[in-house]
Amino acid sequence: MLAEAPGLVFVCGGLAVWLNVSFLIASMVMGTVVANLAKHHEYPFHAIEDIEWPFMVIFFVLAGASLEFGTLKDIGLIGAVYVVCRIAGKILGAGFGGRCSQANRVTCRWVGVAMLPQAGAAMGMALVATSLLPEYRQVVLSVVISTSVFFELIGPLFTRLALRRAAGS
Repeated sequence: MLAEAPGLVFVCGGLAVWLNVSFLIASMVMGTVVANLAKHHEYPFHAIEDIEWPFMVIFFVLAGASLEFGTLKDIGLIGAVYVVCRIAGKILGAGFGGRCSQANRVTCRWVGVAMLPQAGAAMGMALVATSLLPEYRQVVLSVVISTSVFFELIGPLFTRLALRRAAGS
């Protein structure tokens, strides 16, 4: 599996370049396919869980390195709208997904709140957006990176609250 994973990532990246599609979306689709169709592994990503953290650190350090503190003062209303929409999107989307999967009511109510600190996809999408819209690069990165830090600070508190509420019901 340690040899398969980088091979699949390189094939996926090559295909994304060749087909001129988003690396992020291509990688997410590849992960979904592997997780659902890999029959030769009980849990396909178990073997690489111990080596994933350096890549995550590099990803977030590089994303954070592109943040210019001077632009933080300019994101007030945009940042507030983004935070509200992100919270609403997580809660409504997770609740809808829970209902579609026939999860119990308590799970549907709290799973979105528990997911608030998850920011990897938002960071990846911001990096894709900045390559497509370079004139908005600093605004997009400032909003997404600063709100990701915000959600990483407050998110675990909400995750704990959601887990306690879901377990108590």
